[in-house]
Amino acid sequence: MKLNLAKANGTQNHFLIIHSNEKIIHNKKTIVEIIDLSNKDRIDGVVILSDSKSVDFKMDYYNNDGTWETMCANGALCVLLVLEKNKFKFNKYQFIAGDGNHDIRYDKNNISIKMKSPQNKTGDLNIKCYAGAHIDSGAKHFVTYCDSQDTDELFKIAQDIRFDNYFAPNGLNVNFLIVNNPNHIRVTTYEKGIEEIMLSCGSGSVAAAYYASQKEKIHSPLKISNNGGDMILTFDTDWNNVWLTSNPTISFESQIDLETINLP
Repeated sequence: MKLNLAKANGTQNHFLIIHSNEKIIHNKKTIVEIIDLSNKDRIDGVVILSDSKSVDFKMDYYNNDGTWETMCANGALCVLLVLEKNKFKFNKYQFIAGDGNHDIRYDKNNISIKMKSPQNKTGDLNIKCYAGAHIDSGAKHFVTYCDSQDTDELFKIAQDIRFDNYFAPNGLNVNFLIVNNPNHIRVTTYEKGIEEIMLSCGSGSVAAAYYASQKEKIHSPLKISNNGGDMILTFDTDWNNVWLTSNPTISFESQIDLETINLP
């Protein structure tokens, strides 16, 4: 059996995208094998789309180590570009991920998704001498102010926080925040499951923006710069109407043969 496969990136966050109802591929070992067989340079995660009766599609996201995660905003934006290119028929302009339903918006050359309203899971904490908070923006993030942009330094700090006993056993992603002005922030993200400093993270950018809004004045629309590029976030005063926009690109589309994979 052959599966249609696409590779796309959102602000240099790279994904393999598969549309299939085959439940057998939702397996940690299989995900890793699919990544290996794709034989491409950088893959941060795999997105598997399946049919849904209640919304346009269901989305499952897996980190490149095969672990499942509730939501990947950049991955979802890439999915929408691939579906649009292949003339997918949208009925409700809505999909479901591990964190719930998300609305979809196509506007000229921009693709946007409505994000889960961010929520504080803790008040301010001091983890390894870094003050911040655990924020759920569809995925779990710890956001802290940090002026350094030295990748090696940030990697070490992030690992200390990510593996701290406070967040055991699963850990969480770590976001370093710089506020340039009320309409522009910079975010650097360490992502669990990939265990690297990322070029971009959509849900992490939303978490960082929400954290910044509690500390100082930031305004919508907000430009969020990651090392891989910029995104635009719009939000209302109570953060119930939060939209993330970017311009993903498709690298290639091909097929993969399931017979070449050692399925469980």
